Formats: sequence, structure tokens, C-alpha cells
Amino acid sequence: MRLDDVGVVDELVTIGTFSMLTGLSVSTLRHYDEIGLLRPATVDARTGYRRYRSVQVDIARRVRLLRQAEVSTEDIARMLDGDVSDARAVLARHRSALRERSERVEAVLDQLARDLEGKPMQMKSATEFGLAAVNIGVDSDDALESACGFWGEVLGVQLEDWGSGSRQVVLGEGDAIGFLNIRVRSADEPQYGHKSAFGLGVVGLDEAHQRALAAGATEHYAPTDGENMPRHSRFADPVGNRVVLWESAK
Repeated sequence: MRLDDVGVVDELVTIGTFSMLTGLSVSTLRHYDEIGLLRPATVDARTGYRRYRSVQVDIARRVRLLRQAEVSTEDIARMLDGDVSDARAVLARHRSALRERSERVEAVLDQLARDLEGKPMQMKSATEFGLAAVNIGVDSDDALESACGFWGEVLGVQLEDWGSGSRQVVLGEGDAIGFLNIRVRSADEPQYGHKSAFGLGVVGLDEAHQRALAAGATEHYAPTDGENMPRHSRFADPVGNRVVLWESAK
């Protein structure tokens, strides 16, 4: 037992007592010690017994709540090491990720419900785009998330998860209908690692180009008038595909 700087008794407790006070299991506390997330106040050099200060209880309870909310231990460490603004940023990012995951799960459940009713699936449509049927291959799940996040921002829709590492969205409507498909390619496919180059017709070229840059595109050139083609621009998306946008009549 010791007295802290403001005269409050700060008692050392065993790992078992600390477990009961915080709701974290002994094995979890040992794991958090090993990864540096929640260190005990002291460790007996001879026995290896861990002891915690009573003032660590609130921190440990907060860690438990964050894990219940599925915040990663890496992000929890950032919150504990940073200030209030860092913690708010972590929570905002995590909330956004949970919302996106919930929307994907809802889409899958809707698809299953339609399958049970024998109804065909209706894909969402980005009606202001058209004139293309595009397949983009990526080499990892992380690249798939990056590409889908980027194109979702540019097109203004969320790509549908069709399983097997593939996401799709309808482009255009009527006679100009097409689709954009992004999927993870396996290393044994001949197109593995290949970057695409394609064009999209769009109503509102300047606005679409700016959305692409805001979403993370690398600009090759800004919207410009061409001699042999309509007004157009070019950029590379976050996974390296080269894209030309050109002004298209509705």
C-alpha cells in the first residue's frame, strides 16, 4: 500500500482481485501485460506474481468496454497513449467502420431474404455514369477495401458484396447500362497483379474529377478539352488503375 501525491491511498492488489474488480479474466490481463497494453504496477522477480494499483481499475474497465465494442488493442493503445482528440478520432473511425460493416451485413441478409422468396436481386445503380463494363483485379483483401471505398466515393454508391472476394455496382441505365466489378484475384491467375486502364463517361466531369481527387486519386491531368475526344481528365485510383473520365450527355 502507498500514498499518492494527493494523499489518496493507492493499494496494490493481486491479479485475481484486479480481475474481479475490472471484469477482465486473469488470462486476458496476462495477455495485455505481454503486449504492453495494460502493465501491472509490479511483478515479483522471484515468483512472477503481478500486482496492480487500485487507480488502474478505471483504465482496465475502459479497456474492457472498448474491447466489447470491438475496438482493436492497437487502437486502444493509441487512445491510452494519446490525448482526448486522439481518442475521439479513434472512436469516430471505429464507428464509421462498424456502420459500413453493418450496411454490408444488411445487404447480405436482404439478398438471402430475396433468395428465399425466389426474387432476383436488384443491384444499386449509379445512373450518372455509363458507357463501360469494367473488371478490376486486386491482389489482397486490403486492396479490395481500398478500391471499393475509393470507387464508392467517386460513384456516390456502395458496391454490393457478391461473395467470393467480389464487389459490384451497376453503371448507367437503359441502353448505356454496364457494371463495375472489383475482386481479389488469386496468384495463379494470369491477370494477377495487372493494373487496368479504362474510361468512363460521366455527366458532370469536373465534379466527378474533384470527387476522385478527394477520395485519394493521383491526378494525371485536370479536365481539359481534347481535339479527338470530348472534354476529359485522367487519374490513377489508390490501387494503381489508370482512369479517363470524359463528359457524356445524359
